[in-house]
Amino acid sequence: MSPPALLRRIRRHVIGRPRRWFVVTAPGLETLCEEESVAAGLPPAVVLPGGIEAEGRLPELYRAHLALRTATRILLRLGAIRAGRFEELERRAASFPWELYLKPESAIGFSVAVHRCRLHHRGAIAERLHAAIRGRLGCVAAGAGGGGRQRVFVRGEEDRFVLSLDASGEPLHRRGLKRRAGKAPLRATLAAAALRLIGYTGAELLLDPMCGGGSFTLEAALLAKGIPPGWFRPFAFFDWPAFRPPTWEHLRRTAARGMRPLETPRIFASDRDAEACRALAEILEENRLGDAARVVCGDFFALDPAAFPGAPGIVVLNPPWGRRLGAAAAARGLLRAIVAQLRERYAGWRVALVAPAAWAAEIAPLRLARHELVHGGLRVGLFHGTVAGGERLSRGPSPSRSDA
Repeated sequence: MSPPALLRRIRRHVIGRPRRWFVVTAPGLETLCEEESVAAGLPPAVVLPGGIEAEGRLPELYRAHLALRTATRILLRLGAIRAGRFEELERRAASFPWELYLKPESAIGFSVAVHRCRLHHRGAIAERLHAAIRGRLGCVAAGAGGGGRQRVFVRGEEDRFVLSLDASGEPLHRRGLKRRAGKAPLRATLAAAALRLIGYTGAELLLDPMCGGGSFTLEAALLAKGIPPGWFRPFAFFDWPAFRPPTWEHLRRTAARGMRPLETPRIFASDRDAEACRALAEILEENRLGDAARVVCGDFFALDPAAFPGAPGIVVLNPPWGRRLGAAAAARGLLRAIVAQLRERYAGWRVALVAPAAWAAEIAPLRLARHELVHGGLRVGLFHGTVAGGERLSRGPSPSRSDA
């Protein structure tokens, strides 16, 4: 097929028509993501287990990548095929118009999941699909493994295989700000969810006194400056045959109109780990976020929250627990000390605290609401609300820990 003819088909069947896509989220964040999508003015979405599904033209899918803070990745729905034998799977996949979605030189990988299918060998399914795509396009650079710049998601159930194309590439919690992750980084998507639950708008004083790798601080800085979460990174759809750079640049120019410089920082991050503080300060400076956040080295238990202009404000905490602290008992002891400190010195402050959901008893004295989700296979609680009281409690000495 000549290039002009292919271009006409792409315009007609891909660019010119509404497409369905699925926004993947961490389990428990589906409703928050749908609310965020509505607030961003994106097409109406349906909440489903594991994400939300919407329909619109490609520029809306691109804009979703710019705007959604709680999304993990976005998949473009391609279609579905039925097959009970490998030969049938390959034959039917070969009749699919892959040339509308993939370039011949594309490196490609596969993510396969099956349930109650006669074809249950995931590796063999990927190999047959790769052979079909290779035959249709003429050549494909990479093999049928999990890597590759372009990635096809295959979900089989009852011999019906749904095909989707990953539009995102790297998971969306990777904002493109950090050169390397911390020891136990909080994903930016979870930080964004916690900030949304607590009602952070970017105008309030915000303390991040156990900042570690800085996920809370960086996400809050983006919000405070009006910078979309997808501003600093590339996406897989950049390499699609249907991608038009002028469309993307128009979306970026429109988003840029909502960005704003700040006269003074509203976010204050601190940690006992001097190296973590230095790394976070460098990230803020490199990405021109230094007008939104300031970093100092210090201990949460020595912090005087009343000394900050605009207090009471918001305090966010992702204390170390589990393997980061070495033992669950020590982590629980630290959490109890944090709760006591909050009750004693942070009355009237809004708080967002991340901890294992099973440790709710340690947090119960704060009387916070709890939003549960799954993070790295562990059920995690985003505890949020306003600190009441102000009574002095006996904590004993501050526990030894490493704020990561």
